[in-house]
Amino acid sequence: MSGEPILSSRAARVTMVMSALFGTTGVILVFLPRWLEVERALSGAEIGAVLSLAQFARILTGPAIAYWADGTNDRGAPLKIVSLAALAAYAAFFFLAQGFWQLLAYGFIALSLTQALNPLIEAATLRATAQGKLSYGVARGIGSAAFIVANVAGGALISRFGLGAVVVWVLCGLALVVATSALGLKRDPPAVQTHEARAGALGALLRNRRFLVLILACGLIQSAHGFYYGFSTIVWRGQGLSPEMIGVLWGFGVAIEIGFLFSLPAIERRVTPEALILMGAGGGLARWLAMGFAPLGFALWPLQALHALSFAAAHVGAMRLIHREATEESATMAQTLYAALSAGVLMGCSTLLSGYLYDLGGARGYWAMAALAAAGGGLAILLLQPRPLLPPSTAR
Repeated sequence: MSGEPILSSRAARVTMVMSALFGTTGVILVFLPRWLEVERALSGAEIGAVLSLAQFARILTGPAIAYWADGTNDRGAPLKIVSLAALAAYAAFFFLAQGFWQLLAYGFIALSLTQALNPLIEAATLRATAQGKLSYGVARGIGSAAFIVANVAGGALISRFGLGAVVVWVLCGLALVVATSALGLKRDPPAVQTHEARAGALGALLRNRRFLVLILACGLIQSAHGFYYGFSTIVWRGQGLSPEMIGVLWGFGVAIEIGFLFSLPAIERRVTPEALILMGAGGGLARWLAMGFAPLGFALWPLQALHALSFAAAHVGAMRLIHREATEESATMAQTLYAALSAGVLMGCSTLLSGYLYDLGGARGYWAMAALAAAGGGLAILLLQPRPLLPPSTAR
């Protein structure tokens, strides 16, 4: 195994799947709200409802899929199955759904499935990169680079061919996720397969106060991106920015994030995961306060650069704490519970609220996001006393 080339390693194959997924979500996040507004004539509140319903349901769908994944003989199999189901669901969403209620129903299925892929690929990446062939920061950075390509290329294609390019890009991107996972991922047996062990690992997580504080604090910090994810494109289009420029702005923020991720080895020698989370809260507070004034021109670039803190620093801090201190038996479930809260219930509330805030005050909705980031930072202070996420008897 030690002589295996990097490009044929498990980490490289998982990174390939992650890149295909991020290259798809790079268009979904940025341009799907605009597609719903223009192609389906939805209001801000209706767009918020379509985007948030699947996020609310993640508190149930995410753990259910993780529990299923941990019980299979191959942890890569659920990723392959869910990606294929997501492709079919998005095809139905784009071509069959007409009117708000149909879009809500079909969108719930499609978005639930793509959202379920994220914790599965995160857990797979952490496991694969632990073998040392490729660092987590580099793998995550490559995935983020694919997200940038989607932002920029997607914006250019939409400007040239119209919003129909969103449909083509998303379906082709999901087809690539299906192909790379089916052809590239080898068998990945779980650490635990018995029902009793999986139930015990879940119970230990839910009883642990430090773990609950972690996912709530980081959940608030990440859910503060709800207005940005759902309505930044619509706000900027209303201010006269072109789709190409919007794609470049999104890509620039992720490019700074990549630089941060590639610098992780040096950063993590000096900064603890708890401090990274607090940095994320501070960056989010500053970013969303300023974005509420609807700035244009040069001011947008440093604000987009804060994505390295508001998202990446908090995300990496959470990933490190979970992976370092959770047991092998509970690692996938811990990742999924974190995703279910941060990108699920809290993000769902934030996105739903953002739709109403956009209808009421446009860009001023960002100020509510600043309050969420500040609340998350306040909770994260409780993490500064280093204690294991799980009782010593179950820690690795």
